[in-house]
Amino acid sequence: MLISGFPRLVVLALAGTALSQKPVTSLVSRRLTEYVLPVTTETHELARVPGTDFVLLSQMSNSQLVKIQLDAASEAPIAYQAFPMGKNNQSGLHGVWPSKKHPGMMWLSLQWENKLLLVDPGTDDLSTPPTIIQTIDIPEPGNGPHCVFEIGDYVWAGLKVASKQTSSFYVFSASLSNTSDTTLYPCLNSPVFIAQDPATKLVYATQDASSSIMRINTTDHSTSQLPIPPSVGVNPVGLTNALGGGLWFTLAGNATGGTGTFGRINPAKNTLTFLQLKSPLLGTNAGLLHLADAASPPGDPAPALWLLSTSLLSNASADALIRVTLDADLENIVGEEYISIPTQNAMTHRVLTLDKTVMVSELHTFTLAQLAYNNTVAGEWLPAEAASNATVYDEAG
Repeated sequence: MLISGFPRLVVLALAGTALSQKPVTSLVSRRLTEYVLPVTTETHELARVPGTDFVLLSQMSNSQLVKIQLDAASEAPIAYQAFPMGKNNQSGLHGVWPSKKHPGMMWLSLQWENKLLLVDPGTDDLSTPPTIIQTIDIPEPGNGPHCVFEIGDYVWAGLKVASKQTSSFYVFSASLSNTSDTTLYPCLNSPVFIAQDPATKLVYATQDASSSIMRINTTDHSTSQLPIPPSVGVNPVGLTNALGGGLWFTLAGNATGGTGTFGRINPAKNTLTFLQLKSPLLGTNAGLLHLADAASPPGDPAPALWLLSTSLLSNASADALIRVTLDADLENIVGEEYISIPTQNAMTHRVLTLDKTVMVSELHTFTLAQLAYNNTVAGEWLPAEAASNATVYDEAG
């Protein structure tokens, strides 16, 4: 028995040697790192100061602006300093947006002071405090600028607080050449994100509580509504004109959870189309709060989006960053990659794409998460393809 079995063992050993592979010295990896910021109850918006290694992040509950310095090579946060904005810690700092009209300057919104600020963030040094260059007071009956945007020659804000005079809600715009030239567009409860379609120049605003999207013609100041069919989901929030061919938006869901649904506006046809995530674990119940363009890998023409699922409205929805790849016609999902946030119930809030990495603000946990890839890029993470296999085994072990 021992002698007859011996040659067979030798053959197996030789076969194992023949099939061995070359050493792998450049490991492919993906990591999500969480950075603790100043302790507070609400960490909100973030934006990079163009052409610099600084990111600005708003903390609304104490009206602090956190200036974060990035490592020039890796984009990893290496230091931060917080600065108070407004009269006091109840000023309600929220919106953060870079200005193209004023290069190097940033727009901020003070929701409870009812003001927009144009500031010089002081990027010569981390400790340099922001300097207010211009203040725009929201005229009555407008109230409560939440998110702020610069679109062409105008600055825009969704006024998320009901008017003290009319109990109504408004979208605000002001000319950058004459900030006293303002317009208040009556809208539904309550406007959040605002974006313009580059082709038609029509402006759109998501209205979360009313589950509708407002369309604004800035030439004649007329408006109309695109209601979200309840059968696909509720609560439109995120909005972007990424990828071309219209605008994209997210549905955040409600207290029972999300539906993993995001949609596209076709301005030319004035229609909405919807896509739903496929993964039963993190996708189909995702509460999608925000989104951003996901630059395709070099040589890969496939359009893609970053979607942010949040537990903000329901614990039934996970906190996760999701990359979806679309077909060339922007009509179907052809790939999904899921990255769970390490700290769940963090109420993930906004996603920001940098040159090499992706950042996510966590509203509930005063934390900033950063996704980075090593020796690969987003969209080419092979385990995501394996995870799409829906095979379920009969037994454990």
